[in-house]
Amino acid sequence: MPKSGCLLLLFFLSVLAIPSIQNASAHSNFNSDSETIGNYEVQIATVPEIPAANEPFKLEFRVLNYVQSTSYLNSFNTQNSEVDHFRMAVRVFYNDKLIDTIPPQSHDGGQWVLPYTFHESGNHVVEVDLYNAGPNGDTLTYQFNVSAVNLFGPIFVYIISAGGLGAFAIIIWAWITKRRMKAKH
Repeated sequence: MPKSGCLLLLFFLSVLAIPSIQNASAHSNFNSDSETIGNYEVQIATVPEIPAANEPFKLEFRVLNYVQSTSYLNSFNTQNSEVDHFRMAVRVFYNDKLIDTIPPQSHDGGQWVLPYTFHESGNHVVEVDLYNAGPNGDTLTYQFNVSAVNLFGPIFVYIISAGGLGAFAIIIWAWITKRRMKAKH
């Protein structure tokens, strides 16, 4: 098959694959996660991405009404929509000890931004209670890991970025060298 035919076939197959992509993200944040229980999905993220100990940051919550098709042939027909209102409480654990509790609060819309500060570096477990969401109005509890660092917060992002750029440069250099070698022969 000629080279242009292969490229055309590859383009056609990639266009056919687009509807199968449900969610796409160029970069998943370090302290972001989501969990689905029943018909509700709770998403959590921090701003900045890697909070420092003893520095204020934003803990962002988003609640989605998650309705998924049960038919295999109709499995791409899923709907995620933010809820109109929700009631949520938060508990924060560090080294398996409860260090803070935010009492239940009602929120209009599907998002809640909570200003917060971790006083210790390391992994914190954030338990989120979503009230009146389970069967018979039960409370659903979601659990997330959120890390705070002391020294390496912004440096970590720069090191990972530099490593990715370095790998990209090496691949490009190898490709150019290979093309030059072919041209000489």
